[in-house]
Amino acid sequence: MIEKMKNWLETVKGMKGGVWLLLIAACALALLLPASSAGKTGMTEEEQRYSATLSRIAGAGEVRISIAYAQSASSFGSGNRQPTGAVIVAQGAGSVAVRLELLRAAEALLGLNAQEVEVFAMEASP
Repeated sequence: MIEKMKNWLETVKGMKGGVWLLLIAACALALLLPASSAGKTGMTEEEQRYSATLSRIAGAGEVRISIAYAQSASSFGSGNRQPTGAVIVAQGAGSVAVRLELLRAAEALLGLNAQEVEVFAMEASP
């Protein structure tokens, strides 16, 4: 084990400047990626919070939301990403009343127009 570490250190000492720069850039990129990226649910922490909020609407049942964001150079690495659209899938979305309530709530939470939000009924579990 110690021999492997010595060999690794010798390899690192022999690296050229460009390789070091690439290694540092890769580490910096890894640190800039959001820590809240999708976990085992496939949703970000933000999407999980919104889903929990929307599921509290009467008749909504289980809710999952996916949010699309604008990709611009000015928003890269900043916490101020602007949502451009959302898709909501809910158990209770078969009801027009529930669908409208989910739509209104998503508009308020995300600052989107009704045309930027789609609501669908969730597939029944087998």
